[in-house]
Amino acid sequence: MDKRFIRGTGTWAVYRKDIHRFVEFLQRAALRDLRQAQRVSGFVRMYIASRGQALRDACGSFQTIEREISALTKLSHALDVYAERHGGESAADIRVILAEEKVQWRTELAARSGGYTTRAYPDPAGLYAAIPDAGLRLQAKLMGETGCRTEGVGAPARGSNPLTATNLLGLGTDPVSGAAAGRIVVTEKGGKRTEHFLTPETYLELEAHIAEHGQLVSPYRTFLRAVEAAARATGQYAPGRGTHGLKHSFAQARMHEAIKEGMSHEEAKQAVANEIAHNRPDSVDTYLR
Repeated sequence: MDKRFIRGTGTWAVYRKDIHRFVEFLQRAALRDLRQAQRVSGFVRMYIASRGQALRDACGSFQTIEREISALTKLSHALDVYAERHGGESAADIRVILAEEKVQWRTELAARSGGYTTRAYPDPAGLYAAIPDAGLRLQAKLMGETGCRTEGVGAPARGSNPLTATNLLGLGTDPVSGAAAGRIVVTEKGGKRTEHFLTPETYLELEAHIAEHGQLVSPYRTFLRAVEAAARATGQYAPGRGTHGLKHSFAQARMHEAIKEGMSHEEAKQAVANEIAHNRPDSVDTYLR
């Protein structure tokens, strides 16, 4: 599949609104022929600047303009496909401008909507290090690196669901970064089995723990108290963060990683949704605030 194209109806439904808003801007500027890619590129910077200023005035987020830039990038690829088939001007300059504007507005706008305190831990690595018990520390790392719920790391709120050798799938390749990664499969909420990826170092640590103890398991309350104590010790405590804050930390970091690796905003959301066992891309929005 040509990665220039939109690969799902959900992505198209989101991007269409952003593209139509831009085209209406062009119409008001008396430009009515999108095949004039060089003229279109001249209006792109003006348009993104106006959108960025509006978002800044409304305490909006970089996440919003990032999605709009992704939509216009797809539009530029569509113009290139048209030019390849029928002749015309390249839209490469549009992408250059969009890349420049993205860098600028990343520094101008807050990462997420103003006034909302994110549930994610700002320093998950520091939190792990502040948990003295090796097993509980490993469970926290697993949540933060994979997006598992507590059920998936051996600390369900009800019942028992230990991680054993049957959960280990060996080393493989991370589907987002292409780097080496450990692979595990876990049973989470509702009996859903999901595959997750973690650093090779954490995977080997998990493998060694299971080899020594036969399983990774703890009572939920014990795990929760350990995470909250570490959060207080590192200045990251906030009511409601709890263990689920680690899942938020994962989703936010993974979203940025996926976009850095070249995925569009909507493709990245779908990838993250799959890994946090929600599957619907709109469910990721809760974790990105």
